[in-house]
Amino acid sequence: MITINTSIKRPDPELVRQLGEITPSDYGHNLNFQFITASKMKPLFQIETPFAGTAVTVRTPPNDTALTCKALDYIRPGDIVVIDANEEERYACWGEVITRIAMEKGAVAAIVNGAITDTIAIRDLGFKVYSHAVSPMTTKFYGLGGDINVPVSISGCVIQPGDVIVGSNDGLLVVPQDEIALYLKVGKEAKELDEQNLRDIKMLGAETLLRRWNAN
Repeated sequence: MITINTSIKRPDPELVRQLGEITPSDYGHNLNFQFITASKMKPLFQIETPFAGTAVTVRTPPNDTALTCKALDYIRPGDIVVIDANEEERYACWGEVITRIAMEKGAVAAIVNGAITDTIAIRDLGFKVYSHAVSPMTTKFYGLGGDINVPVSISGCVIQPGDVIVGSNDGLLVVPQDEIALYLKVGKEAKELDEQNLRDIKMLGAETLLRRWNAN
């Protein structure tokens, strides 16, 4: 059985941009859920600045590439391709060719709960990819099934099509589309506090800041 939802509700691009100005580690000062750590989904190369995009989701059998390629038909600029391949480690469903197609379609990143290949080429292209594994063996066009734009789960975190993914070198945050305003409020407050703490260290010194913390 194959389910393909060709259109999804996407959030306001300006709100996505604002979410991406805050690192997942800043959100992590006040949140305990909706995170995927970098130990589970490893960035292919060092991510220098945070980013955000809208999730287009794929659920695919471990050795089949058909639905992954089909999903690229529905990519719009600013999207992030999220592939649940059930932590497959042998068959890579993402490589250089599919990266170049995704980039041309305007995708900003891919998150692969499975294996990727062509890592040097992808790194040189500068396309952000997180993956569970790396393998030289690739998936084939078998047409075994799968789904596009349905809820998927990665590392225990449910991702709905249209949710916002915020990424950094430390990991990923999944922002439910209907809770964007709340997450923005939490993230901005945490970022401001973190920046204030850094200023206080420079101006007052570590001992003063520690006494302030420990007095609370």
